[in-house]
Amino acid sequence: MSLLAYLVDQFPVSPFDLAPTRALQAISNTRFLQFMVLVSLLGSMPWSAITVAVGVLLVSVLLGWKDGGYLLLLTAVQAVANQLIKRAVGRPRPLSTLVDVFMPVAGNSFPSGHVMFYTVFFGFLLFLDLTRLPRSLWRAVAVILTGSLIVSVGPSRMYLGAHWLSDVIAAYLFGIIILAFGIEFYLRDFAPRAPMQQEGLVGAHDHAGENTGAHIP
Repeated sequence: MSLLAYLVDQFPVSPFDLAPTRALQAISNTRFLQFMVLVSLLGSMPWSAITVAVGVLLVSVLLGWKDGGYLLLLTAVQAVANQLIKRAVGRPRPLSTLVDVFMPVAGNSFPSGHVMFYTVFFGFLLFLDLTRLPRSLWRAVAVILTGSLIVSVGPSRMYLGAHWLSDVIAAYLFGIIILAFGIEFYLRDFAPRAPMQQEGLVGAHDHAGENTGAHIP
């Protein structure tokens, strides 16, 4: 990723970035454009704040306030990391002279804030869906929705002319790293102990008591 950051700093516009964006924007369809706008909407203010608030509230109600607070903290960490990297690299946004810019955005381009946000926020929601919720139609809907948003946000940022391909790739990579560490810390310090593990510990204590003749309350 350091190499990628160096390359985009040295070559702000390259065929690697330009060709994929133009190929994607060759899809001239009003409904496709509307879909791309809709996908990106949840990552733009004020909708991003509303999305985080609703997600944290739902997690807090369904799983507990610690889980909701952890989701909020993890989302804040990725936002700070994104801004620090953007300031360090300082890559400008795609120019309207090179590609179609449907939604002009201020600020630096590398890495994509939308993609990092979706990867970490919706990625952690996807993790919770798969590991903490019982199988149901609602869980299936949640898994499909969160997964689809993560996959489609990268192309949407390119199609709208807000980011280059390298911005998107780097954001996915940074987001996955933060998400992986976030899940690791969550499993170690926040996730409830599995019933089988608890039963195993109780069984181990009982077995030890039988062997030593000690009374295990």
